[in-house]
Amino acid sequence: MQNRIIKTLSIIFILVIFYVFFEMISISTKIVNREVVTFNLNNIRNPQVKKIMRFLDNHYASFLLLVSKDAKSYFNNDDQRDKLPNLKVIKKTESFSKHLFPLKNNGESWHRNYGGHSSNRFSSLKKINKNNLNKLTVAWEYKIDKESIYDIQSNAIVAENKIIIPSYNKKIICLDAKSGELLWNFPLEEGSPRRGMVYLDSKKNDSAKIFFSSYKNLISLNVADGKANKNFGKNGIVKLSRPSLTSPALFKNNLIVTTSEPSVNIYDVNTGKFLWKFVLMEKNLSNRNGGKRYDYSGGNPWGGFSLDEKRGIAYITTGNAGRYFNGVNRPGKNKFANSIIALDLVNRKKIWDFQEVRHDIWNLDIPAPPILGSITKNNKKVDVVIALTKLGNTIVLDRESGKPIFDFYLKKSPRSNLPGEKTNFYQPKLELPEPFAKQEFTIDEITNINEKSKQYITKKIKEYKYGFFEPYELGKKNIQFNFHGGAEWPGGSFDLETETLFVTSSNIAWETEIVLNKKKNKFSPSPYYKYNSSFKRLKDQNGYPGSKPPWGTISAINLTNGKIKWQKPFGEYEELSKLGIPVTGTENYSGVTGTEAGILLATGTLDKKFRILDSENGEELWSYKLPFIGSSPPITYLIDGEQYILINSTGSFSLKKGYPDLVEFGNMIIVFKLEK
Repeated sequence: MQNRIIKTLSIIFILVIFYVFFEMISISTKIVNREVVTFNLNNIRNPQVKKIMRFLDNHYASFLLLVSKDAKSYFNNDDQRDKLPNLKVIKKTESFSKHLFPLKNNGESWHRNYGGHSSNRFSSLKKINKNNLNKLTVAWEYKIDKESIYDIQSNAIVAENKIIIPSYNKKIICLDAKSGELLWNFPLEEGSPRRGMVYLDSKKNDSAKIFFSSYKNLISLNVADGKANKNFGKNGIVKLSRPSLTSPALFKNNLIVTTSEPSVNIYDVNTGKFLWKFVLMEKNLSNRNGGKRYDYSGGNPWGGFSLDEKRGIAYITTGNAGRYFNGVNRPGKNKFANSIIALDLVNRKKIWDFQEVRHDIWNLDIPAPPILGSITKNNKKVDVVIALTKLGNTIVLDRESGKPIFDFYLKKSPRSNLPGEKTNFYQPKLELPEPFAKQEFTIDEITNINEKSKQYITKKIKEYKYGFFEPYELGKKNIQFNFHGGAEWPGGSFDLETETLFVTSSNIAWETEIVLNKKKNKFSPSPYYKYNSSFKRLKDQNGYPGSKPPWGTISAINLTNGKIKWQKPFGEYEELSKLGIPVTGTENYSGVTGTEAGILLATGTLDKKFRILDSENGEELWSYKLPFIGSSPPITYLIDGEQYILINSTGSFSLKKGYPDLVEFGNMIIVFKLEK
């Protein structure tokens, strides 16, 4: 009897081991930058098996830390940086790509988030201009039929005299673009697309289509009636293995989607069939550091991507490589994170990648899709890719080589005192293009709106750390700019004619720190992840930002020479203005859209205003107080000879978290046009 029990248990044990090994194996011929067969923990599909294996792996790491000299030595941070020069430079290129795409600014419609595949969000329309803004009025309003608990960050699609909006109430809403009348809506099981949709023109007798990601559902709808495109996937839906937040793009018969894996996935636009995938991370991530498995848990392309339709190249921007302020488990530069990546869609391979912040432990993503534009070099237009960063940098690269158009300077950065935190030797310190946001907090950046606020902040931060890419240590708080930008997900607006970039940004100081993760159990001497991140806005005694204004700006940058043409405060605290304090600007999310009429359309400030500015000098020409903060970049379109401007007035998720008493979510779509 005993032998039978032992035999049965042995068979069960062997079957369990076999099943675990089976779960760890992945076979795929469609991942173009990976082997056909891979074997690792990340392949496990069964959530219970994954939980057990990670539990065992965590305890194996703790065991190695107790007994292994190599594991223990990893926490020695000695390096050779003191012997290195203070500055390095990646020299600018003198070889330039030909000017092929795009050739002009956005026209009458709006077929993708940020205007089109180039993401330059700049309109050629001129009907609304500096001479007739006094006639600008509300054409119509649409009230979404459910109380808002979120905001709408995506641009609407405008095509076929229709406006298609991804609403916060888990619906896609289609309105008549002239009257605002509801034409149809489509309910979603998951959330609405956060960062956009794409429109596909009709073919023969078939309806035009829209494509978008609703978390893990890739969906295609018929524009004519809002019904699911039955030819695509299963009843119009393709299941994604990982979530997607960004707008898809269309290249020939391909539908391109980015996911949080992180990856770029390619599908057949007609059927939804999965064709191939490129994984946006290095291959060998299984090595151990201090006993613990390498943790590249980020690099998410959440900002989006752009498409050069002539060259067949997708340009993707990526986020930081993992946990905010803790990079102990991911040594090295963390290649492909905080980067711009060029992917050849025809030959299915990466062409180049360019990294801004290396081994990011400050949450300094590249948050917006890169802009495809052109600038003049050697008296010729050349094609470039433009990335706006949280750090306040404008990275301008040659489209085909990925080499910088301006010298890219790197400054030696501090060594960390946190055991095992191996900061990179160098971090970016750009001269051109001139940074459009504050980058380094100093004692001179303490608020100066009044003496009481100045004294309050001075006392509060007396023991805090700050400086150029200042690393973290236990028991100390840091102050840093750029945690939420600089630039954020709205990105910028680029005029292909004048080669001018317009960008809204924030200059908000943050209190940041790492704290010990105290979650322990009887089997492990220490948690697998030893540190947690903590952060909040630095504020004075009255709730205003604790740094010196301007707290929000809008800038015009001449990308021909890299110089800032003008910069103005963006947003206003009216109560401070009444006290005689110069306009401070406010933290802002939503962005700016320019037009060839010489005007800029801008929203997203705490004061709820929709502003129209003179693009030549930044002076305010017109404003309108919205019921709720503008929540996505303005768009403009033309129907029957009349120009319209659409604003999503639904509040701001990010500002609500920072200023809960000042911000409320809303439910209004507001469209403006000229009085006849």
